[in-house]
Amino acid sequence: MTFREQLTEKVKRAFADCGYDEKFGMVTVSNRPDLCQYQCNGALAAAKTYKKKPMDIANEIANVLQAQDIFSSVQACPPGFLNLCVTDEALTAFVRNMGTQPQYGFERQPQKTIMIDYGGANVAKSLHVGHLRSAIIGETLKRILRYCGHTVIGDVHLGDWGLQMGIVICGIIEQFGLENLQTEADRAKHITISVLEKTYPAKSKEAKENETVMAECKRLTLELQKGEGIYFDIWKKVLEVSVADLKRNYGRLGVTFDLWKGESDTRDVTDPMIQQLEDKGLAYLDDGALVMDVTKETDNPPLPPFILRKTDGAVLYSTTDLATILIREKEYDPDLILYVVDNRQSTHFKQLFRAVEKAGMATEKLNLMFAGFGTMNGADGKPYKTREGGVMRLEDLLNTLEQEAFKKVEAAITSSEITEEEMQKIAHKVGIGALKFADLSNHRSKDYVFDIEKFCSFEGKTGPYIQYSGVRIASILNKVQDLKGEILPPEGDIQRELFLFLTEFPYAVQQSAADFAPNTLAEYVYALAVLLNRYYHEYKVIAEPDLEKKLSRIETLRLASGLLEQLLDLLGIEIPERM
Repeated sequence: MTFREQLTEKVKRAFADCGYDEKFGMVTVSNRPDLCQYQCNGALAAAKTYKKKPMDIANEIANVLQAQDIFSSVQACPPGFLNLCVTDEALTAFVRNMGTQPQYGFERQPQKTIMIDYGGANVAKSLHVGHLRSAIIGETLKRILRYCGHTVIGDVHLGDWGLQMGIVICGIIEQFGLENLQTEADRAKHITISVLEKTYPAKSKEAKENETVMAECKRLTLELQKGEGIYFDIWKKVLEVSVADLKRNYGRLGVTFDLWKGESDTRDVTDPMIQQLEDKGLAYLDDGALVMDVTKETDNPPLPPFILRKTDGAVLYSTTDLATILIREKEYDPDLILYVVDNRQSTHFKQLFRAVEKAGMATEKLNLMFAGFGTMNGADGKPYKTREGGVMRLEDLLNTLEQEAFKKVEAAITSSEITEEEMQKIAHKVGIGALKFADLSNHRSKDYVFDIEKFCSFEGKTGPYIQYSGVRIASILNKVQDLKGEILPPEGDIQRELFLFLTEFPYAVQQSAADFAPNTLAEYVYALAVLLNRYYHEYKVIAEPDLEKKLSRIETLRLASGLLEQLLDLLGIEIPERM
C-alpha cells in the first residue's frame, strides 16, 4: 500500500465513523504545498449528499483525524477543505521501508496479456528517423507495463510482404540475373545489406516513372505471395540479411522485440479469412478490388472501404494487419493489442478495428488500441530531414548524436586516465539518453522539434542532466560503500520534500501505464533529479562530522539513487560510470 493510500484509508475510516460514506475520504497531494502536504475535498461533495454545510462536515472529520498520530496537523478550511500534514516519523518510517522492499514497495498486480506492435520496419530498407518514435515509445511502454505486472509481448511487425518486396526482387534480378541467384551460395554472395540499401531507392524511383517497370514489380509481388519458387527463395535471403541489420540498429537504441514476425507470417491465413468474409457477404468487388464497408452513419467524414485485395489479386498491409489479429488471438490470447504507430495512420486503424468488429473476428475480451504519436520535426516545423531534404537514416542520426555527446563529455571529463574507447562508450550512453529523454518527455501524441545541441546539454531538462545527477550520486556512494546506517527523520524542508516525493513514485508509473504515456514518468524522473541536486548541495555527506547524520544522508542517497536508476531503466536510459 502506498503512503497516500494509507492516508486515504484513515480519512475514509473517519468519514465512516462520522456516519458518512467512506468514498468521500480520498486524499490527494496538496495543490497548495505552502499550506499543507495533502488534502481531502470530500466534505464539499458529502455536503450535497447529506444536506449539510461543508465546513460542518470538514470540522467533524478534522476532530477525528487530529487524534491520530500519523498526522502532525489537520485543518478544516473554508469552504470545506481538509488540509493535512503528516509527522516526520510516519513519513520516515515509510521511506525507510521502501529501501527494503522489492521494486521499492511498488505492488505488482498481474492482470493482462498485452501485445505491443511497434517498430514497423520495412524489409530491405534502411531504418530512418520515421521509425524512431515507435521504437522508443514502444520499448518504454513494454518495460513500464511489465513493471506493473502485466505479461507483455513486443512484436516488430515487419513490412515484408507488399509491393516493396516485388520492387526489391525486381532490382536484384536486374543487377545479377536470375540465373545467378539459383543457389543459396549465389544468393548469399550477391544479396548483402549494402546492395539492398541501394536497390530499393533506385528501383522504386524507376518504377514510379515507368509503368512497364511498375507492372513487372507488381507481377513479382504476386508471384512472391504464391509462396514458392525462386522469387520466394530470393525473398528469404533478403529477409535474413535485413533482419540482421535491423537487429544491429535497434540494438544501438537499446530496443528489443520478443517476436520478429512480419506481414508474411499471415500468408497461410489471408485466403481462408477473405473467403469467410465473402461467405458472410461482407466482402465485395469494387472497381476490380475486393473491399469491405466499415463506415457507420455517424462517421463524419465516412470511412473509406477497407481493401482486402488489390485489382491484381495481391494482398496489402490492411489484409495482413487483419489476419495478424487472428493469429495473435489464436497463439497468444491477448487481452489488449496496442499499436504504437504514427498518428498519420489513424484512419487505417479505425478501418482495421471496425473491420474486426463488423466481422466478429475477435473475442469479447480482446481490446484493440491505437497509441498514436506525433512527428519529430526540424526547426522548420516539418518532419526532420537531412540538409539535402531527404529522409535521414537512423544510423546517421545516431552517429551525429554520439559525436555531439562525445564533444560534451570530452569537455566535461578532465581526467587523463580515461581512454578514448571508454569515452566513446560514455558518449553512446549519453547520446542515446539525450535522444530518448527528449522524445519521451513530450506526450507521445505531440510533435516536437529535434534540437541536438539542446538535447545533449548537461544543463536543463535533458537526459544528460539526469544521467549526470546519477553519476554524481554514484560517485559519492562509491566512496562510502562500506558504511551502513538508518534513515533519520528529515533535517529540513528540502529533505522532507524529497521524502514526500519519493513516496509518489508508484503513481508516476501507474499513470504512465494507464495512459500509455511515458512522459508522466519522464517528468517524475526529471523532478527527482532536480530534488536530488538540491539535497546534496544542501547537506554534506562525506564531510559531515556527525556520524549518525552522515549515515542517514548516505542511506537517503542510496535509496534515491537506486530508485532513479530503476526509473531510468524503465525509460531505456543507462547511467554511465562517469561523465
